[in-house]
Amino acid sequence: MSGGIGVWRSRELSVRGGALIAAAVVAGAGLLGVGAAGPRLPSPLSASAQHQVMLTAYPTFTQSLQTLLDTMSLGDLNQVLAALGDVPGTSTPLSVSADVSALLAAFNPDGTTLAGIADIFGISLTEPLYSSNPAVPSLLGTGSLFLVDGVPIGNVDLGDLVDVVLGDGAGTHSLTDLANAVGLGSLLGQFASMINALGMDNLNVENCTLTCGALLNITSHPDLTVNSSLVDWLSGILTVPTTDVTQHAFSGLGSTTVVAGSAYTLGEYLHILPVSSTNSTTMDNATLALLFSLNPVQTWDKYLDGLPFGGTLLDPSGETWGEQSLGTFLASFLPDDSTLVITGDTPVTDFLEALGLLAP
Repeated sequence: MSGGIGVWRSRELSVRGGALIAAAVVAGAGLLGVGAAGPRLPSPLSASAQHQVMLTAYPTFTQSLQTLLDTMSLGDLNQVLAALGDVPGTSTPLSVSADVSALLAAFNPDGTTLAGIADIFGISLTEPLYSSNPAVPSLLGTGSLFLVDGVPIGNVDLGDLVDVVLGDGAGTHSLTDLANAVGLGSLLGQFASMINALGMDNLNVENCTLTCGALLNITSHPDLTVNSSLVDWLSGILTVPTTDVTQHAFSGLGSTTVVAGSAYTLGEYLHILPVSSTNSTTMDNATLALLFSLNPVQTWDKYLDGLPFGGTLLDPSGETWGEQSLGTFLASFLPDDSTLVITGDTPVTDFLEALGLLAP
């Protein structure tokens, strides 16, 4: 069976990852016998009923499991899907012939929106990424969930973020140190001269011919080398100071001054970046809804309805999740060499065996 759940279907990711998703829906619903809005098995079960659904001693676990599911009237795919509820707006139970959109809508009876889902995790789709105004809530500023030593991450110097990612003190280590730590020291050594010759500026250091900032002064920056610190390399890559700038007057023969507050914070850096070449909105003013092309008031089931189904990243099929039948959707998880035909009567264990999750 072929077909795809997404536009980029890698064999391992789609078969194994997809198998887990499908098995969770089918086997989970089968074993529990409940759905978001579907019928539930009577509870508590009587002693005789409990006896009836006990695993029968068969040669294999698969046979025992199928017998248990059959006894619970959850042995085939249509029975499992019916336990999840009815097609919204009808009294028709869900089945392999129903659309995926019907199943998703049944799981969202309250019409929860994308914004509502984000709110559950304390994330806003409509707040700006960052605001320097402490009175304005933002994802990386005031009210942020992302703190570094109690400080919103948007207010943290770019150089300090190296330590956040790689550990305390990492920013002072050189590019060579990093390469050695990840086992690429010899490879870096082969290209060290080429990297040194790039001539990228270390914007964390200023060499001034006169007093820095004085009239007629000429300012230059030292070149980055493989022995420069990671914080300094970050300044060359981002083209802004990532730590407070060190100024050397009279080309190093005069005084040396560290300019407090001259490092860019993450929020300040976002303020100089446009969202794209066609959208001049700065990144700090952008929202997650803008960046990911989301409509905050759209329900989450309608969003999933529109996800691409089949094809490849560069050559999508033009089809979507929502318009597929549940049978087609479940079949898309099967390995290409599978001979199983998905119907409403397909036993649950046959489906799980085809996914490689149960032994025959």
